[in-house]
Amino acid sequence: MDAYEAVKRAAENKGISTNSIGRALGKADSYVASGATRGSTPKADTLAAMLEVCGYSLAAIPHADVPDTALVIDPPDGAASR
Repeated sequence: MDAYEAVKRAAENKGISTNSIGRALGKADSYVASGATRGSTPKADTLAAMLEVCGYSLAAIPHADVPDTALVIDPPDGAASR
């Protein structure tokens, strides 16, 4: 999944709207939806802030240690071969 899909799932799991994430960050209600529609990728600090609103943390975890409940953001196509 991409970063915005992870944020949407985190919001669903928390029972909040993506609009409320934008509000909590002092941004427009449409902040999350607009980023997803544009196909952009949020900076790590912005992603961490969005996930924090949903009760999640952004963390780097070894592949073998990723829990089943984690929302895993996949690298862009071809990024692993760089």
